[in-house]
Amino acid sequence: MNIISGIARRIELTVPAGLAVRPTSVRARKALFDSLGDFAGANVVDLFAGCGGLGLEAASRGAAKVVLVENSRAHCSAIEENVEKIRKAGVNSEIIVMASDALGGVYRVKMPEPDIIFADPPYPISIECFEQLMADERFVEWAKGCYLIWEIPSESGAVGKFMDHPLLISQIKRFGSTQFLVAVVDDEK
Repeated sequence: MNIISGIARRIELTVPAGLAVRPTSVRARKALFDSLGDFAGANVVDLFAGCGGLGLEAASRGAAKVVLVENSRAHCSAIEENVEKIRKAGVNSEIIVMASDALGGVYRVKMPEPDIIFADPPYPISIECFEQLMADERFVEWAKGCYLIWEIPSESGAVGKFMDHPLLISQIKRFGSTQFLVAVVDDEK
């Protein structure tokens, strides 16, 4: 898996062995990032970061601050290795790796106003994670006005469980077989 664009283009990322990390495909990641536009100066959070691919892609494309949240210590080690690789390529974003559960108070991230939150939890628990975060008033207040980009599991009926949430103004973007919820968090909808 490589960084696709920006300063660290073509840098190969370390991905922990096994099935616990399921990196977003290169084609889907490229199409998603190209559709989102300019990342210059953005504050980005990557929840369930895995190897850090989404957040580090944002850093390579000019994000000012990137926070990568991952609860596995082994995965955090891979993320730290990947941060060093993109730093050597010239990326100077502020990058913080949090060894933490993404559901346990992510709003405590030292970022006053995130612009984009990526979330790609393991598919078997994706819907429960989404529902738990959207039920957390502190998370909703912290994330208000930012883009929430959630990779949707491929299981039948999953899209509907994400689209019908009352706190989101959302759409589904499909790139090949990968689908993303692209939403704005809005508790006044």
